[in-house]
Amino acid sequence: MTDLELEEILATCVVRIEVCCGVLFPEVFYAPFSLLHKAIFKLIDEGHKKIAIAAPRGIGKTSIARTVANRAILFRLANFVVYLSNSATSAEMQTENMKRDLLTNQQVRGMFGNIKDAIGKDVLMDESFSKSSWTAYGNTLILPRGAGQQVRGLNWSNFRPDLVIIDDLENKDEIQNPDNRKKLKSWFYADLMKTEGRYSLEGTTFIYIDTIKHEDALLVELIESPEWATVQLSICDDNYKSLDPNYMTDEEIAIEVAEHRRLGTLDEFYMERMNIPISKEDAVFKQEYFRYFEDLEIELKVDEDSFKTYHLTHITIVDPARTVKLQSADSAVLTVAIERRTGKIFVRECVGKKFYPDGLYDEMFDQVRRYGSFILGIDTVGLSNFVTQPIDNECRSRNLHPMIMELPAKKSKAERVATLAPLYKLGIIHHNKNNCGRLEGQLLGFPRSKLWDLMDGLAYITWIMDKHSIYFDPMDSEEESVPDEEYDDIYNDVMMDEEGMGHII
Repeated sequence: MTDLELEEILATCVVRIEVCCGVLFPEVFYAPFSLLHKAIFKLIDEGHKKIAIAAPRGIGKTSIARTVANRAILFRLANFVVYLSNSATSAEMQTENMKRDLLTNQQVRGMFGNIKDAIGKDVLMDESFSKSSWTAYGNTLILPRGAGQQVRGLNWSNFRPDLVIIDDLENKDEIQNPDNRKKLKSWFYADLMKTEGRYSLEGTTFIYIDTIKHEDALLVELIESPEWATVQLSICDDNYKSLDPNYMTDEEIAIEVAEHRRLGTLDEFYMERMNIPISKEDAVFKQEYFRYFEDLEIELKVDEDSFKTYHLTHITIVDPARTVKLQSADSAVLTVAIERRTGKIFVRECVGKKFYPDGLYDEMFDQVRRYGSFILGIDTVGLSNFVTQPIDNECRSRNLHPMIMELPAKKSKAERVATLAPLYKLGIIHHNKNNCGRLEGQLLGFPRSKLWDLMDGLAYITWIMDKHSIYFDPMDSEEESVPDEEYDDIYNDVMMDEEGMGHII
Protein backbone atom coordinates (compact mmCIF):
# COMPACT_ATOMS: atom_id res chain seq x y z
CA MET A 1 0.00 0.00 0.00
CA THR A 2 1.43 3.38 -0.98
CA ASP A 3 1.56 6.32 1.37
CA LEU A 4 -1.01 8.11 -0.76
CA GLU A 5 -3.42 5.19 -0.56
CA LEU A 6 -2.94 5.02 3.21
CA GLU A 7 -3.61 8.74 3.54
CA GLU A 8 -6.84 8.36 1.56
CA ILE A 9 -7.99 5.49 3.75
CA LEU A 10 -7.22 7.40 6.92
CA ALA A 11 -8.94 10.49 5.58
CA THR A 12 -12.04 8.39 4.93
CA CYS A 13 -11.85 7.00 8.49
CA VAL A 14 -12.10 10.55 9.80
CA VAL A 15 -15.39 11.29 8.05
CA ARG A 16 -16.97 7.80 7.96
CA ILE A 17 -17.20 5.88 11.21
CA GLU A 18 -18.16 2.68 9.34
CA VAL A 19 -14.84 2.71 7.50
CA CYS A 20 -13.00 3.47 10.72
CA CYS A 21 -14.62 0.47 12.43
CA GLY A 22 -13.87 -1.89 9.58
CA VAL A 23 -10.34 -0.73 8.77
CA LEU A 24 -8.87 0.05 12.19
CA PHE A 25 -10.75 -2.41 14.41
CA PRO A 26 -11.48 -5.52 12.34
CA GLU A 27 -11.08 -7.79 15.38
CA VAL A 28 -14.00 -6.00 17.05
CA PHE A 29 -16.19 -5.65 13.96
CA TYR A 30 -15.62 -9.05 12.38
CA ALA A 31 -19.22 -9.57 11.14
CA PRO A 32 -20.76 -7.78 8.14
CA PHE A 33 -22.54 -4.54 8.97
CA SER A 34 -26.34 -4.67 8.84
CA LEU A 35 -28.90 -2.03 7.93
CA LEU A 36 -29.22 -1.30 11.65
CA HIS A 37 -25.52 -0.52 11.91
CA LYS A 38 -25.61 1.63 8.80
CA ALA A 39 -28.46 3.73 10.24
CA ILE A 40 -26.32 4.43 13.31
CA PHE A 41 -23.22 5.18 11.21
CA LYS A 42 -25.17 7.58 9.00
CA LEU A 43 -26.43 9.61 11.96
CA ILE A 44 -22.97 9.86 13.51
CA ASP A 45 -21.37 10.88 10.19
CA GLU A 46 -23.81 13.75 9.73
CA GLY A 47 -21.91 15.68 12.39
CA HIS A 48 -24.71 16.71 14.74
CA LYS A 49 -23.67 18.02 18.15
CA LYS A 50 -26.43 16.17 20.01
CA ILE A 51 -27.16 12.59 18.91
CA ALA A 52 -29.52 10.10 20.58
CA ILE A 53 -29.61 6.50 19.36
CA ALA A 54 -32.12 3.90 20.56
CA ALA A 55 -30.75 0.61 19.29
CA PRO A 56 -31.54 -3.05 20.05
CA ARG A 57 -29.30 -4.86 22.46
CA GLY A 58 -26.78 -7.18 20.89
CA ILE A 59 -25.85 -5.21 17.77
CA GLY A 60 -22.61 -3.78 19.18
CA LYS A 61 -23.73 -0.37 20.48
CA THR A 62 -20.93 -0.20 23.02
CA SER A 63 -18.30 -1.23 20.48
CA ILE A 64 -19.45 1.60 18.20
CA ALA A 65 -19.39 4.07 21.10
CA ARG A 66 -15.84 3.05 22.02
CA THR A 67 -14.71 3.38 18.42
CA VAL A 68 -16.09 6.91 18.16
CA ALA A 69 -13.97 7.82 21.18
CA ASN A 70 -10.89 6.00 19.86
CA ARG A 71 -11.19 7.75 16.49
CA ALA A 72 -11.22 11.09 18.31
CA ILE A 73 -8.00 10.07 20.09
CA LEU A 74 -6.15 8.76 17.04
CA PHE A 75 -6.98 11.68 14.77
CA ARG A 76 -6.73 14.38 17.47
CA LEU A 77 -10.41 15.26 17.06
CA ALA A 78 -10.92 15.83 20.78
CA ASN A 79 -8.85 17.06 23.70
CA PHE A 80 -11.15 15.90 26.49
CA VAL A 81 -13.31 12.78 26.17
CA VAL A 82 -15.83 11.87 28.90
CA TYR A 83 -17.18 8.31 28.76
CA LEU A 84 -20.38 7.81 30.77
CA SER A 85 -22.27 4.65 31.71
CA ASN A 86 -24.80 3.56 34.34
CA SER A 87 -22.01 2.98 36.89
CA ALA A 88 -18.44 4.08 37.37
CA THR A 89 -17.33 0.44 37.18
CA SER A 90 -18.96 -0.01 33.78
CA ALA A 91 -17.50 3.23 32.44
CA GLU A 92 -14.02 2.34 33.68
CA MET A 93 -14.27 -1.10 32.09
CA GLN A 94 -15.10 0.39 28.71
CA THR A 95 -12.32 2.98 28.84
CA GLU A 96 -9.88 0.19 29.74
CA ASN A 97 -11.16 -1.69 26.69
CA MET A 98 -10.48 1.45 24.65
CA LYS A 99 -6.93 1.55 25.96
CA ARG A 100 -6.42 -2.12 25.13
CA ASP A 101 -7.81 -1.54 21.61
CA LEU A 102 -5.21 1.16 21.04
CA LEU A 103 -2.30 -0.76 22.56
CA THR A 104 -2.79 -4.23 21.08
CA ASN A 105 -4.61 -3.65 17.80
CA GLN A 106 -2.33 -4.56 14.91
CA GLN A 107 -4.05 -2.27 12.45
CA VAL A 108 -3.62 0.69 14.77
CA ARG A 109 0.02 -0.18 15.46
CA GLY A 110 0.70 -0.51 11.76
CA MET A 111 -0.80 2.85 10.84
CA PHE A 112 -0.05 4.94 13.92
CA GLY A 113 3.01 3.18 15.31
CA ASN A 114 3.50 1.78 18.80
CA ILE A 115 1.62 4.12 21.07
CA LYS A 116 2.44 2.28 24.30
CA ASP A 117 4.62 5.08 25.55
CA ALA A 118 2.05 7.66 24.58
CA ILE A 119 -0.60 6.38 26.99
CA GLY A 120 -0.24 7.11 30.69
CA LYS A 121 -1.93 8.28 33.84
CA ASP A 122 -2.74 11.95 33.86
CA VAL A 123 -0.88 13.89 36.52
CA LEU A 124 -2.47 17.27 36.01
CA MET A 125 -6.08 16.25 36.51
CA ASP A 126 -7.80 17.32 39.71
CA GLU A 127 -7.71 14.50 42.28
CA SER A 128 -11.51 14.21 42.40
CA PHE A 129 -11.51 13.28 38.71
CA SER A 130 -8.21 11.46 38.33
CA LYS A 131 -9.13 7.90 39.30
CA SER A 132 -8.93 5.65 36.23
CA SER A 133 -8.46 8.60 33.87
CA TRP A 134 -5.62 8.51 31.36
CA THR A 135 -4.12 10.55 28.56
CA ALA A 136 -3.24 9.58 25.02
CA TYR A 137 -0.37 11.23 23.15
CA GLY A 138 -0.30 13.85 25.90
CA ASN A 139 -3.06 15.44 23.86
CA THR A 140 -6.35 13.82 24.90
CA LEU A 141 -7.70 13.06 28.36
CA ILE A 142 -10.13 10.15 28.74
CA LEU A 143 -12.32 10.30 31.85
CA PRO A 144 -14.82 7.55 32.82
CA ARG A 145 -17.85 8.61 34.88
CA GLY A 146 -20.92 6.81 36.25
CA ALA A 147 -24.48 8.12 36.23
CA GLY A 148 -24.92 10.76 38.90
CA GLN A 149 -21.21 11.22 39.57
CA GLN A 150 -19.69 14.68 39.75
CA VAL A 151 -19.17 16.26 36.35
CA ARG A 152 -19.42 19.92 37.28
CA GLY A 153 -16.38 22.04 36.63
CA LEU A 154 -14.56 19.58 34.37
CA ASN A 155 -11.48 21.29 32.99
CA TRP A 156 -8.17 19.83 31.84
CA SER A 157 -5.31 21.96 30.55
CA ASN A 158 -7.86 24.72 29.90
CA PHE A 159 -10.02 22.32 27.88
CA ARG A 160 -13.63 21.61 28.66
CA PRO A 161 -15.09 18.26 27.49
CA ASP A 162 -15.46 18.32 23.72
CA LEU A 163 -16.70 14.73 23.24
CA VAL A 164 -19.14 13.08 25.66
CA ILE A 165 -20.05 9.44 24.98
CA ILE A 166 -23.13 8.32 26.95
CA ASP A 167 -23.42 4.55 26.73
CA ASP A 168 -26.17 2.51 28.45
CA LEU A 169 -26.78 5.22 31.05
CA GLU A 170 -30.14 4.07 32.45
CA ASN A 171 -30.22 1.05 34.74
CA LYS A 172 -33.11 -1.31 33.91
CA ASP A 173 -34.09 -1.84 37.55
CA GLU A 174 -33.53 1.66 38.91
CA ILE A 175 -35.49 3.28 36.10
CA GLN A 176 -38.71 1.68 37.37
CA ASN A 177 -38.68 4.11 40.32
CA PRO A 178 -40.05 7.58 39.38
CA ASP A 179 -37.78 9.29 41.93
CA ASN A 180 -34.74 7.67 40.33
CA ARG A 181 -35.86 8.80 36.89
CA LYS A 182 -36.36 12.34 38.11
CA LYS A 183 -32.98 12.38 39.84
CA LEU A 184 -31.14 11.10 36.76
CA LYS A 185 -32.81 13.63 34.48
CA SER A 186 -31.99 16.46 36.87
CA TRP A 187 -28.32 15.41 36.90
CA PHE A 188 -28.27 15.01 33.11
CA TYR A 189 -29.75 18.41 32.27
CA ALA A 190 -28.39 20.49 35.16
CA ASP A 191 -24.91 18.97 35.47
CA LEU A 192 -23.83 16.95 32.44
CA MET A 193 -25.26 19.16 29.71
CA LYS A 194 -23.69 22.19 31.39
CA THR A 195 -20.16 20.81 31.03
CA GLU A 196 -19.94 22.23 27.52
CA GLY A 197 -17.54 25.12 27.09
CA ARG A 198 -19.57 28.11 25.97
CA TYR A 199 -16.62 29.80 24.30
CA SER A 200 -15.02 26.83 22.51
CA LEU A 201 -15.05 27.14 18.74
CA GLU A 202 -16.28 23.64 17.97
CA GLY A 203 -18.50 23.11 21.01
CA THR A 204 -19.18 19.73 22.62
CA THR A 205 -20.50 16.66 20.85
CA PHE A 206 -22.88 14.51 22.91
CA ILE A 207 -23.63 10.98 21.67
CA TYR A 208 -26.23 9.08 23.71
CA ILE A 209 -26.67 5.40 22.78
CA ASP A 210 -28.91 3.05 24.75
CA THR A 211 -32.02 0.86 24.68
CA ILE A 212 -35.41 2.23 25.73
CA LYS A 213 -36.27 0.69 29.09
CA HIS A 214 -39.29 2.74 30.19
CA GLU A 215 -41.95 5.03 28.70
CA ASP A 216 -40.57 7.84 30.86
CA ALA A 217 -36.92 7.13 30.10
CA LEU A 218 -34.47 9.95 29.52
CA LEU A 219 -33.74 8.45 26.11
CA VAL A 220 -37.43 8.82 25.16
CA GLU A 221 -37.30 12.52 26.06
CA LEU A 222 -34.22 13.05 23.93
CA ILE A 223 -35.74 11.22 20.95
CA GLU A 224 -38.79 13.48 21.20
CA SER A 225 -36.67 16.63 21.55
CA PRO A 226 -36.16 18.77 18.41
CA GLU A 227 -32.69 19.66 19.69
CA TRP A 228 -31.38 16.12 19.26
CA ALA A 229 -30.74 14.22 16.03
CA THR A 230 -32.15 10.76 16.67
CA VAL A 231 -32.82 7.27 15.37
CA GLN A 232 -34.94 4.54 16.96
CA LEU A 233 -34.28 1.02 15.69
CA SER A 234 -35.92 -2.39 16.03
CA ILE A 235 -34.96 -5.80 14.69
CA CYS A 236 -38.55 -6.62 13.67
CA ASP A 237 -42.07 -5.25 13.25
CA ASP A 238 -45.12 -5.98 15.41
CA ASN A 239 -45.65 -9.27 13.58
CA TYR A 240 -42.10 -10.39 14.39
CA LYS A 241 -41.00 -10.02 10.77
CA SER A 242 -37.34 -9.07 10.44
CA LEU A 243 -36.52 -5.51 9.41
CA ASP A 244 -32.99 -6.59 8.55
CA PRO A 245 -32.69 -10.27 7.50
CA ASN A 246 -28.91 -9.85 7.15
CA TYR A 247 -28.75 -9.31 10.89
CA MET A 248 -31.51 -11.65 12.06
CA THR A 249 -33.88 -13.74 9.96
CA ASP A 250 -37.60 -14.30 10.49
CA GLU A 251 -36.85 -17.85 11.62
CA GLU A 252 -34.28 -16.73 14.21
CA ILE A 253 -36.67 -14.11 15.53
CA ALA A 254 -39.50 -16.66 15.74
CA ILE A 255 -37.34 -19.01 17.78
CA GLU A 256 -36.33 -16.26 20.22
CA VAL A 257 -39.92 -15.01 20.56
CA ALA A 258 -41.18 -18.53 21.21
CA GLU A 259 -38.64 -19.00 23.99
CA HIS A 260 -39.56 -15.67 25.62
CA ARG A 261 -43.23 -16.59 25.32
CA ARG A 262 -42.58 -19.93 26.98
CA LEU A 263 -40.72 -18.24 29.84
CA GLY A 264 -43.29 -15.45 30.17
CA THR A 265 -40.66 -12.78 29.45
CA LEU A 266 -41.92 -11.19 26.23
CA ASP A 267 -41.45 -7.76 27.83
CA GLU A 268 -37.72 -8.47 27.76
CA PHE A 269 -37.83 -9.19 24.02
CA TYR A 270 -39.79 -6.02 23.27
CA MET A 271 -37.46 -3.93 25.41
CA GLU A 272 -34.12 -5.39 24.35
CA ARG A 273 -34.88 -6.11 20.69
CA MET A 274 -37.60 -3.65 19.67
CA ASN A 275 -37.05 -0.61 21.91
CA ILE A 276 -40.60 -0.91 23.24
CA PRO A 277 -40.87 -1.11 27.06
CA ILE A 278 -44.02 -3.28 27.10
CA SER A 279 -44.85 -6.41 25.15
CA LYS A 280 -47.94 -5.71 23.06
CA GLU A 281 -48.75 -9.40 22.93
CA ASP A 282 -49.22 -9.97 26.65
CA ALA A 283 -49.82 -6.39 27.81
CA VAL A 284 -52.34 -5.99 30.63
CA PHE A 285 -54.35 -3.45 28.61
CA LYS A 286 -54.64 -3.76 24.83
CA GLN A 287 -56.16 -1.51 22.21
CA GLU A 288 -58.81 -4.11 21.37
CA TYR A 289 -60.13 -3.92 24.95
CA PHE A 290 -61.24 -0.31 24.50
CA ARG A 291 -64.90 0.21 23.73
CA TYR A 292 -66.40 3.57 22.87
CA PHE A 293 -69.50 5.69 23.06
CA GLU A 294 -70.59 9.06 21.75
CA ASP A 295 -71.80 11.53 24.34
CA LEU A 296 -74.73 13.88 23.76
CA GLU A 297 -75.36 14.95 27.36
CA ILE A 298 -78.06 12.59 28.68
CA GLU A 299 -78.12 10.46 25.54
CA LEU A 300 -75.30 8.06 24.74
CA LYS A 301 -74.59 5.98 21.67
CA VAL A 302 -72.68 2.82 22.52
CA ASP A 303 -70.82 1.10 19.69
CA GLU A 304 -73.32 0.75 16.81
CA ASP A 305 -76.48 1.13 18.92
CA SER A 306 -78.70 4.15 18.41
CA PHE A 307 -78.70 6.97 20.91
CA LYS A 308 -80.63 6.11 24.07
CA THR A 309 -81.20 7.45 27.55
CA TYR A 310 -79.55 5.47 30.33
CA HIS A 311 -80.21 5.59 34.07
CA LEU A 312 -76.80 6.82 35.16
CA THR A 313 -75.14 7.29 38.52
CA HIS A 314 -72.33 9.81 38.17
CA ILE A 315 -69.13 9.88 40.19
CA THR A 316 -66.41 12.51 39.90
CA ILE A 317 -62.94 11.41 41.01
CA VAL A 318 -60.04 13.72 41.79
CA ASP A 319 -56.43 12.55 42.06
CA PRO A 320 -54.33 15.64 42.89
CA ALA A 321 -50.60 15.84 42.29
CA ARG A 322 -48.53 14.66 45.25
CA THR A 323 -46.30 17.70 45.40
CA VAL A 324 -46.31 20.90 47.40
CA LYS A 325 -46.69 22.81 44.14
CA LEU A 326 -49.60 21.23 42.30
CA GLN A 327 -48.56 22.89 39.05
CA SER A 328 -45.29 20.95 38.98
CA ALA A 329 -46.94 17.55 38.45
CA ASP A 330 -50.07 16.19 36.78
CA SER A 331 -53.44 15.96 38.52
CA ALA A 332 -56.50 14.10 37.26
CA VAL A 333 -60.19 14.93 37.32
CA LEU A 334 -62.59 12.48 35.70
CA THR A 335 -66.27 11.69 35.78
CA VAL A 336 -67.64 8.20 35.23
CA ALA A 337 -71.23 7.08 34.93
CA ILE A 338 -72.51 3.68 36.08
CA GLU A 339 -75.47 2.00 34.40
CA ARG A 340 -76.64 -0.95 36.49
CA ARG A 341 -79.14 -2.49 34.08
CA THR A 342 -76.70 -2.94 31.19
CA GLY A 343 -73.60 -3.43 33.32
CA LYS A 344 -71.67 -0.58 31.76
CA ILE A 345 -69.31 2.06 33.12
CA PHE A 346 -68.91 5.16 30.96
CA VAL A 347 -65.86 7.42 31.23
CA ARG A 348 -67.65 10.60 30.23
CA GLU A 349 -64.84 13.08 30.80
CA CYS A 350 -61.24 12.89 31.92
CA VAL A 351 -58.80 15.76 32.28
CA GLY A 352 -55.19 15.25 33.27
CA LYS A 353 -52.73 18.13 33.39
CA LYS A 354 -50.81 20.45 35.69
CA PHE A 355 -53.22 22.55 37.74
CA TYR A 356 -52.83 25.47 40.09
CA PRO A 357 -55.04 24.90 43.19
CA ASP A 358 -57.78 27.26 41.99
CA GLY A 359 -57.76 25.62 38.55
CA LEU A 360 -58.15 22.18 40.11
CA TYR A 361 -61.11 23.46 42.16
CA ASP A 362 -62.76 24.89 39.05
CA GLU A 363 -62.29 21.68 37.03
CA MET A 364 -63.66 19.33 39.70
CA PHE A 365 -66.69 21.49 40.46
CA ASP A 366 -67.43 22.13 36.79
CA GLN A 367 -67.61 18.37 36.22
CA VAL A 368 -69.76 17.86 39.33
CA ARG A 369 -72.19 20.50 38.09
CA ARG A 370 -72.13 19.37 34.46
CA TYR A 371 -73.02 15.77 35.25
CA GLY A 372 -74.87 16.20 38.54
CA SER A 373 -72.40 13.88 40.24
CA PHE A 374 -73.73 12.04 43.27
CA ILE A 375 -70.25 11.37 44.69
CA LEU A 376 -67.12 13.53 44.66
CA GLY A 377 -64.24 11.19 45.52
CA ILE A 378 -60.89 12.74 46.42
CA ASP A 379 -57.55 11.07 46.99
CA THR A 380 -56.66 13.02 50.12
CA VAL A 381 -53.11 11.69 50.28
CA GLY A 382 -52.23 14.16 47.55
CA LEU A 383 -53.86 17.18 49.17
CA SER A 384 -50.75 18.90 50.44
CA ASN A 385 -52.04 22.45 50.54
CA PHE A 386 -55.74 21.98 51.16
CA VAL A 387 -57.97 19.45 52.93
CA THR A 388 -61.50 18.19 52.55
CA GLN A 389 -63.10 20.85 54.77
CA PRO A 390 -62.30 23.68 52.34
CA ILE A 391 -63.63 21.52 49.51
CA ASP A 392 -66.87 20.91 51.38
CA ASN A 393 -67.10 24.63 52.09
CA GLU A 394 -66.49 25.44 48.43
CA CYS A 395 -69.25 23.02 47.42
CA ARG A 396 -71.70 24.88 49.61
CA SER A 397 -70.62 28.28 48.28
CA ARG A 398 -71.19 27.01 44.73
CA ASN A 399 -74.53 25.44 45.66
CA LEU A 400 -73.29 21.93 44.93
CA HIS A 401 -74.11 19.01 47.21
CA PRO A 402 -72.30 15.84 46.22
CA MET A 403 -71.33 13.26 48.79
CA ILE A 404 -67.64 13.93 49.45
CA MET A 405 -65.66 10.75 49.86
CA GLU A 406 -62.04 10.43 50.94
CA LEU A 407 -60.34 7.81 48.79
CA PRO A 408 -57.70 5.54 50.28
CA ALA A 409 -54.28 4.93 48.81
CA LYS A 410 -53.30 1.86 50.81
CA LYS A 411 -52.17 -0.21 47.85
CA SER A 412 -49.56 0.75 45.28
CA LYS A 413 -50.64 2.49 42.07
CA ALA A 414 -49.83 -0.62 40.07
CA GLU A 415 -52.03 -2.78 42.29
CA ARG A 416 -54.91 -0.31 42.05
CA VAL A 417 -54.72 0.06 38.27
CA ALA A 418 -54.48 -3.72 37.82
CA THR A 419 -58.02 -4.04 39.26
CA LEU A 420 -59.31 -2.37 36.08
CA ALA A 421 -58.04 -5.17 33.85
CA PRO A 422 -61.02 -7.55 34.22
CA LEU A 423 -63.46 -4.69 33.66
CA TYR A 424 -61.82 -3.86 30.36
CA LYS A 425 -61.53 -7.48 29.25
CA LEU A 426 -65.24 -8.02 29.96
CA GLY A 427 -66.16 -4.92 27.95
CA ILE A 428 -67.67 -3.13 30.94
CA ILE A 429 -65.75 0.16 30.67
CA HIS A 430 -66.53 2.41 27.70
CA HIS A 431 -64.56 5.51 26.69
CA ASN A 432 -65.85 8.79 25.38
CA LYS A 433 -64.47 8.97 21.84
CA ASN A 434 -63.60 12.64 22.23
CA ASN A 435 -61.48 12.88 25.38
CA CYS A 436 -59.94 9.57 26.49
CA GLY A 437 -56.78 9.43 24.37
CA ARG A 438 -54.52 10.39 27.25
CA LEU A 439 -56.12 7.74 29.49
CA GLU A 440 -55.63 5.06 26.83
CA GLY A 441 -51.99 5.99 26.37
CA GLN A 442 -51.36 5.47 30.08
CA LEU A 443 -53.17 2.13 30.12
CA LEU A 444 -51.28 0.81 27.10
CA GLY A 445 -47.97 1.62 28.78
CA PHE A 446 -48.87 -0.06 32.08
CA PRO A 447 -46.93 -0.90 34.23
CA ARG A 448 -44.13 1.26 32.74
CA SER A 449 -46.31 4.23 31.87
CA LYS A 450 -44.81 7.69 31.79
CA LEU A 451 -47.89 9.15 33.51
CA TRP A 452 -50.34 7.54 35.90
CA ASP A 453 -52.76 10.29 36.91
CA LEU A 454 -55.87 9.35 34.90
CA MET A 455 -55.70 5.57 35.13
CA ASP A 456 -54.92 5.77 38.85
CA GLY A 457 -57.97 7.99 39.37
CA LEU A 458 -60.18 5.67 37.34
CA ALA A 459 -58.96 2.70 39.39
CA TYR A 460 -60.85 4.03 42.44
CA ILE A 461 -64.17 3.25 40.78
CA THR A 462 -64.14 -0.38 41.92
CA TRP A 463 -63.52 0.66 45.54
CA ILE A 464 -66.29 3.28 45.44
CA MET A 465 -68.77 0.82 43.96
CA ASP A 466 -67.92 -1.70 46.65
CA LYS A 467 -68.31 0.80 49.48
CA HIS A 468 -71.71 1.90 48.22
CA SER A 469 -72.86 -1.60 47.28
CA ILE A 470 -73.37 -0.52 43.68
CA TYR A 471 -73.70 -3.72 41.67
CA PHE A 472 -74.95 -4.53 38.22
CA ASP A 473 -78.43 -6.02 37.89
CA PRO A 474 -78.85 -9.61 36.69
CA MET A 475 -79.00 -9.79 32.91
CA ASP A 476 -82.65 -10.93 32.93
CA SER A 477 -83.74 -8.46 35.59
CA GLU A 478 -86.52 -6.04 34.76
CA GLU A 479 -85.86 -3.95 37.87
CA GLU A 480 -85.05 -0.33 37.21
CA SER A 481 -81.65 0.85 38.37
CA VAL A 482 -81.64 3.47 41.09
CA PRO A 483 -81.13 6.98 39.74
CA ASP A 484 -78.88 9.48 41.52
CA GLU A 485 -81.58 11.31 43.45
CA GLU A 486 -82.80 8.14 45.17
CA TYR A 487 -79.39 7.58 46.73
CA ASP A 488 -80.13 10.34 49.25
CA ASP A 489 -81.64 7.76 51.60
CA ILE A 490 -78.34 5.94 52.05
CA TYR A 491 -76.29 8.89 53.35
CA ASN A 492 -76.70 7.82 56.94
CA ASP A 493 -76.03 4.18 56.13
CA VAL A 494 -72.44 4.74 55.03
CA MET A 495 -70.01 4.49 57.93
CA MET A 496 -66.29 4.93 58.20
CA ASP A 497 -64.66 1.51 58.58
CA GLU A 498 -62.24 0.60 61.37
CA GLU A 499 -59.19 1.57 59.35
CA GLY A 500 -60.51 4.99 58.37
CA MET A 501 -61.08 4.01 54.74
CA GLY A 502 -63.97 5.53 52.86
CA HIS A 503 -64.70 8.35 55.28
CA ILE A 504 -67.73 10.34 54.14
CA ILE A 505 -68.07 13.96 55.12
